Amino acid sequence: MEGKLYYDQYFAGEINYDQWADLDAGLWRGKTIDEVMKVVQATQLTPGSKEAIQTLRDHGLKTAILSGGLDIMANDIGRRVGIDYVLTNTLHHENGILTGEVDNLVAWGAKHEEVHQINKHFGVPLEKTAFIGDGRNDITVFKVVGLAVAFNPEDQDVADAANVVIRDDDLRAILPHVISEFPQ
Repeated sequence: MEGKLYYDQYFAGEINYDQWADLDAGLWRGKTIDEVMKVVQATQLTPGSKEAIQTLRDHGLKTAILSGGLDIMANDIGRRVGIDYVLTNTLHHENGILTGEVDNLVAWGAKHEEVHQINKHFGVPLEKTAFIGDGRNDITVFKVVGLAVAFNPEDQDVADAANVVIRDDDLRAILPHVISEFPQ
């Protein structure tokens, strides 16, 4: 469980985020994209994801994924549910083989900086932005957007930082909050 070791080292302050991401990406070195995609595509979506995204789009709202994870996962989920834009870290590959290198485009705890790129892409101000998150790395974004929704937050700090807290198995539970806040 080297991945867990690197995670623990980062949160203990023993390594910085770039070091953590590089070490973590190194665990993928030599794997084929096809191997990884089998695992990625087997990942279960949150129930109601496709329907929630389609409903938001039907109401004229744009959707995005902003993730500190890896593009191979975020892009696949984005395709499966119909997301308009994905911003995440990029895992490098050559000839279908992962190199173990990563471009860290979304640093842990710095999503509030990257959300501006998404807003610029869509031409939408932060105060007209809803952000749905569940982790401590989402707290910085919660502080700068118009509507912060903690969906099954991982701890109380995440819940406390949000405007709305939803504890539900189905992503469609966000719809009344987002649509009423940003009617078209």
